[in-house]
Amino acid sequence: MFTELPYADVSTAAIARDAGVQRGLIHYYFGTKRELFLQVVRGLTDEAAVRVPPPDADAPLAETVELCVDLFLDTAEANATTWFAAVDAEGFGQDAELLRIVNRTRDLTVESLLTVLRVPDPSETLRAVLRTYSGLADAATRQWLQEKTLDRGQVHTLLARSLLLLLTDIAPAMERG
Repeated sequence: MFTELPYADVSTAAIARDAGVQRGLIHYYFGTKRELFLQVVRGLTDEAAVRVPPPDADAPLAETVELCVDLFLDTAEANATTWFAAVDAEGFGQDAELLRIVNRTRDLTVESLLTVLRVPDPSETLRAVLRTYSGLADAATRQWLQEKTLDRGQVHTLLARSLLLLLTDIAPAMERG
């Protein structure tokens, strides 16, 4: 229900009815609607964090980047409604716990990306650059999946080429000062 309706329009009574349980059970196990929503977001964003198997160790960086972007786009497409519900959280306001969950997911994705790209000793600058890249990835997937102004191929090109440039040119230049 949280992915289909604005947060404010979802009631614990409706959730209980759809789940076939008494409303009191929702309050017993989750407390408030906010706590239930946060638990749903935790579970779904943990699944959505990009965790990819290590590619062929001999694969060139560009090929590995292409694979990472493809897997990200697959994950985004499969979990778009949930991710945008968590990021947007209409009616939820600026909730510190929700922001912590979303940021944790981004951090897990960055760490996974660093592992897959075989970056042996990543700097905090590179981590920050990749967190910034996640904002581009969010905006690009929104243009594809919600706004329909870009197609998947265009988003793939944007994200793959941007990531490769960030890794090979921009982050190293930032670290040199």
